[in-house]
Amino acid sequence: MNAKEAAHKAEIAAAKAEEDAHRKQVESVAQADAEKRQKEREKEEQAKMLKKEKDYNDAMAKLKHESDGYAAEATKLSNEANQLEIALVNGRILRDKTSRESFELNKQVELAKINRRSAELEIQRLVEMVGNKAAGSSLAAMPPPPPAPKK
Repeated sequence: MNAKEAAHKAEIAAAKAEEDAHRKQVESVAQADAEKRQKEREKEEQAKMLKKEKDYNDAMAKLKHESDGYAAEATKLSNEANQLEIALVNGRILRDKTSRESFELNKQVELAKINRRSAELEIQRLVEMVGNKAAGSSLAAMPPPPPAPKK
């Protein structure tokens, strides 16, 4: 009975040892599989991160390029607007100068007309004065008609 019990214990111990060996083998296979899946997951995550970072960098480069283009266009348009503003100011100055010159010339023409009219009136006044003086003077009077010849 002791031998049977010892054989039974030995069987149980052998079965347990076999089961433990099998469990350790399964656990080691499971552990290796888990490590392999973990490494694959880490590689996939790293690849995703690299792709995400690359996409982000590409998007930022594209935005910077567009931003630089818009800034250059804004600078160009600003310079063009400044040049047009300067041209507008110069045009206004020229218009004002021309308008002033035109006004001055019209003023001179009107003053010349006034001076001419004043000179004509002065001449008429002097002619009338001289005529009145001459009419009142005995020297300017017509001599009496010569006596009629005797017959």
